[in-house]
Amino acid sequence: MKLIKRYCLKNNLKLEVWDLSENYWADFWNLKLEIKGKIQVDPSVFPKEDPLAEEAINAMGKEVFYKSEIVKVGIREKDLPKEIEKNLRFFEENALPYLQHPDFKKRFLLREFEKTLKEIRINKLREAQDEA
Repeated sequence: MKLIKRYCLKNNLKLEVWDLSENYWADFWNLKLEIKGKIQVDPSVFPKEDPLAEEAINAMGKEVFYKSEIVKVGIREKDLPKEIEKNLRFFEENALPYLQHPDFKKRFLLREFEKTLKEIRINKLREAQDEA
């Protein structure tokens, strides 16, 4: 596991790219790049109308994590550096414009909030069924 790049985007999102590539046979590798960053939870962006909103905000904690992976299999060892560079360039051209949008962090937080609300609702339904 090796840190190969850091980004500080226009919206202050900080990302790290980790090389998690593994040799699986002879000189063949599975290329795996993990891109991750922390986003501070800002309760002011969440709608408060839902009766479970406060519980969801608390369940999210102080920060949530953005994570993306780039995976390619069957890469020859000699081609690995070239493939890493090619995939990073593709990520920079295609994903970075989206990730550095001024509203990205807010949209990501809202999506995580909705996922957390859904999990809480499902758990409450299960608990109600177990009690019945």
